[in-house]
Amino acid sequence: MKKTLLVLAAAAVASAIGFAQSSSARQQLARGREAWDQRLTKTAIEALQEATRDPATAAEAHELLGLIYAFKGWQQDNVLPGFHDEPAYREKAIAELKAAVEADPKRFTARQALQIAEAYAAADEIEPLPPRPMITQLDARIEKGRSRDMPIGDLIEALEARMKAQADAAPYFAGAQVLIDRGEYDNAIKLAEHGVPVAERFIEENLSAYQMEGKAQGALMRSRAQAADIVGWALFMKKDYAGAATKLEEGERLYRGDDFNNQFHLAELARAQKQSDRAREHYLNALSLTAGPPPARERATQALADLYAAGQKKKKPFKEWLAAQLAARQNERQKANLKSRLDTPLPKLNLTTLDGKPYDTSSLQGRVLLLNFFASW
Repeated sequence: MKKTLLVLAAAAVASAIGFAQSSSARQQLARGREAWDQRLTKTAIEALQEATRDPATAAEAHELLGLIYAFKGWQQDNVLPGFHDEPAYREKAIAELKAAVEADPKRFTARQALQIAEAYAAADEIEPLPPRPMITQLDARIEKGRSRDMPIGDLIEALEARMKAQADAAPYFAGAQVLIDRGEYDNAIKLAEHGVPVAERFIEENLSAYQMEGKAQGALMRSRAQAADIVGWALFMKKDYAGAATKLEEGERLYRGDDFNNQFHLAELARAQKQSDRAREHYLNALSLTAGPPPARERATQALADLYAAGQKKKKPFKEWLAAQLAARQNERQKANLKSRLDTPLPKLNLTTLDGKPYDTSSLQGRVLLLNFFASW
């Protein structure tokens, strides 16, 4: 099991980072298609641009480039966390598809794709592309791995297939959490740690999709925070409390104290170490956040009730006390958030008009309050 997962993780990282370079147009076309299948967009575009230079592969390469640009221009909004449409790619999509038809007038798929792209250009709104069914199915198989009814071998196969299907870090973190549930703590740690370079690569490959300044960095920080929290929780389950504290506190810093699971894990650690006051604070922090699966919220509430019952001061019924505590924390968080946004400079916004042309906001600075508000938020 240990050797299998190590090989699995190493192979998946290599597939996300190391596409072999080749001067052959046919190989560049295959490289571009493989990269796009994994949603490694930068690598795909570079390879396909090379393939367009050879008449033997020009039509197919132009068509695939057109499809990629159409996705980026009209259909990628929130398809993956943090992604936004990139209107600048819309004209490029149509140009590439026209080039595909010019290179091979009989290419039906290119002509059909061009018609669809032109219809997109004329439409007021285009729905984002739904998740690929294969990705959804593989994610569901990994989630089923929490049940001991699924053999570990089947779980490994699902993880391997998901990693090959798309080069994002989601299966690493989801898989690591499932492995913790199955008692495979060391393998969970290794898988979560491998997820960080995979996330870095995937974000770099799709950097322009994040649009607003700081969004890509935020996505990277969340990946590092998630890995730290998972590793810390696995160490906790191994009863390595010192190691768990180091990683869970790292996760708290990266999350800025704003993640339910991380606060719940810190509370469980403090409770295991007989630190009731710290445990109470982390349970309250967790419950004051809106996220968190219902079973974990119920566990946190029950643990907090037990701590409250064991305390000496009980001036109010537990439910009344809890409601007041959560309301106070939520108000404090809102005040702190607003204070951090006041008087901050407006970040540079790469805005476009409805037809996708660049829009300069400098003449409106200080005049449009709503724009400044949402840019700061």
